[in-house]
Amino acid sequence: MRLEPVEQRILGAIRFVDATTKLRIGSPLLVKADGLSFVRNRSGHYVIASATGLETHTAAFDKPPVSPGLGTMLFEINVADPASQYLARRHALKLPRDPDPKHANVGDSLFQLIDVELFPSSIAPTGPGWAVIRATVLKRGTKEPLSGSLIRVTRKNGVAAGEKALGRGLTDKRGEALVAVPGIPVTTFGEGAGSVTTNEIDVTIEAFFDPAASGIPDPDDLEERRTSLKTETIITKLASGRTFPLTLEVTLP
Repeated sequence: MRLEPVEQRILGAIRFVDATTKLRIGSPLLVKADGLSFVRNRSGHYVIASATGLETHTAAFDKPPVSPGLGTMLFEINVADPASQYLARRHALKLPRDPDPKHANVGDSLFQLIDVELFPSSIAPTGPGWAVIRATVLKRGTKEPLSGSLIRVTRKNGVAAGEKALGRGLTDKRGEALVAVPGIPVTTFGEGAGSVTTNEIDVTIEAFFDPAASGIPDPDDLEERRTSLKTETIITKLASGRTFPLTLEVTLP
């Protein structure tokens, strides 16, 4: 038997990570996109093996084609979890990626993994010591669930300060979401007058909903456009190891 080498230049690789822990998701996922083909490697990364319109790129090594321009082609990826531990989502992928080794540390480099966060479903396991929010998002004045709502948790004054979210989540078809917030200290300094120590932190919980959206949500798109979306806000307290059920009602036309 004669073995023949097969050489092919890949177009990128996607690493799906848990939105709460930021760790790689090792279980197999269903990943589809019109015009793209994927190969799951031993590390659990989804290698982009081919793309419509980039056929000449897969065989070019020394001098990759200059056309089409970097990031000028947009592909929509749909990912779902057969085990239902994570919610399905969309992700917008721009190709081709920068093949220059001198730019290997840049975010859109071909040599950088593309991290895509998946959000836990309502049946996903939670870790010890996490503050867990079990939220339901409804249309105000009704029991109509708002599927595909983005939920963000920040410290009470973190929204105005532009702080990074402590936790994020998505609602499912029932309008329900699990948002886990790890890392809250068991005891911390109180924020109120006369408080010395406390086991709670003050947080702002926001729900964002796009009435014009349909189908599987893209949380990155919602995050980017959240200031223009319909929203509802609740200020409350969270503590390590506790579960907080709440309902947010968003006013819609």
